[in-house]
Amino acid sequence: MEQLLEAIKKNKDVRNNLIELRKRLKDPEEMRAFLELSKPMEECFRGLLQQEDPKVRKNTALLIGDSQQENLLMELYQAYERETTLFVRSAYLKAMLQMDAAPVLEGLKQRQETMERQTPGQEEQKHYREELSLLRQVLSQYQKKKAHEFTGFGEAYDVVLTTNPMQREVTARQVKKGRMDLLPFGLRVRGGDIKELQRIRTYQELLFVLKLAKVERDPVRAAETLASSGLWQLIRKAHKGGEQFYFRMTVVGLMTLGERSEYCKKCSFALEGLMGKRLRNDPSDYEVEIRLMERKDGTFLPLVKLHTLKDVRFSYRKHSLPVSIKPSGAALVAALASPWMKKGGQVLDPFCGVGTMLIERDKAKGAGQMYGVDTFGEAIRGARENASLAGTEINYINRDFFEFTHGYLFDEIITNMPLRGKRTKEEHEAFYRKFFRKAEELLKPDGIIVLHSNEKGYIRKEIRLQEIWKLINEYDLDEKEGFSVYIIGRKDGHHNENGAKKG
Repeated sequence: MEQLLEAIKKNKDVRNNLIELRKRLKDPEEMRAFLELSKPMEECFRGLLQQEDPKVRKNTALLIGDSQQENLLMELYQAYERETTLFVRSAYLKAMLQMDAAPVLEGLKQRQETMERQTPGQEEQKHYREELSLLRQVLSQYQKKKAHEFTGFGEAYDVVLTTNPMQREVTARQVKKGRMDLLPFGLRVRGGDIKELQRIRTYQELLFVLKLAKVERDPVRAAETLASSGLWQLIRKAHKGGEQFYFRMTVVGLMTLGERSEYCKKCSFALEGLMGKRLRNDPSDYEVEIRLMERKDGTFLPLVKLHTLKDVRFSYRKHSLPVSIKPSGAALVAALASPWMKKGGQVLDPFCGVGTMLIERDKAKGAGQMYGVDTFGEAIRGARENASLAGTEINYINRDFFEFTHGYLFDEIITNMPLRGKRTKEEHEAFYRKFFRKAEELLKPDGIIVLHSNEKGYIRKEIRLQEIWKLINEYDLDEKEGFSVYIIGRKDGHHNENGAKKG
């Protein structure tokens, strides 16, 4: 570190040494060493901000930001003001993002106002967009945006509900108002009632449809189409107060990450120009998301997500784990198994995680006593808080399921089966065999097992080998990953094909 700083101070290979220094500062120990040694370097850094080489100026600015040298803020700002090389200007703003920029806010505001009145040439647009975006990010840290309230509950809308593609009908059966069409990724509801739709738990997202057939591949033409599509009318119809909304744009499709990013930047920039001050692009703090779904012909289906419309269906889920099932997925499992569930039944989840499956089971058809078991203590703590927020009483136990005992038998075992992870195939097969044998000890003769799993082979094998079990029904969820929902009963129990107990 001392050698690097000394070489920079002596003006030796400054550009490459600055780059090397910035790489090293990603290590916390190196950063601490730099902060101890860099105090005498302040005058050197001031000089480097005026170096003839633009890449030296750029890396010096970024280095000052990385190390948050607040005492060099004014020098950074002055260098930004006099900078004429376009690709360097953003570096000063990236540095200010990591510092307290309050002393220079007025100057930054004036620069933003000036830029918003300008029309850059084609060759300048990329750097112009980046600079303006960073300016807004710096200023947004000190400006409280006025939040808008969704007030359009009394209106009818054309919306898309994204669902599990293989089980769209489960959600469709719950829609009472509007005309429906099935889509590859969900269903479209024309004339949908928002309050009614928000009571359905089996879809993932609610998106609004714009009144146009398609959006072109060319980003500028796409912006022109969006500007004249009724987008603004939709936004105003659904809200009260405030004339300026912040938005972001996303593309879903076969484009590479770089292609999507560049397309969204160009299209957002053009759309903002066409919409005046009504729509402002801010990818990090927004209320409106314009989502472009790529079609096979290369055009896009435009959908809008209004983040002002709060989705409170799963607001209880404060805690989750990377392996946790999504709440809408758990709700779908419960909906599929509902015909075989017993209202007021005694329910056990042997691998409960943060408790989502039990909570959704209870919401699908009210349960009696519920128990969740898991070996991971942090998950159990999260599950208890989630259940409390859901207003659901569940007994959570931090224990290995295979050591779990209980005073009475259960009507249902429902669970998201653990993934194979580091287990070998033989170990995982043995795990399933052990699971079914343990389930036999805990389940009533007329009880059911509801499994969410991607191990079709092991499940079918154990049902065949352990003659006590029968497969009542099976629902495919994911062709690629192989996930399905299995409804399994005991042969000494009695279930008809509709799931009702005989007799």
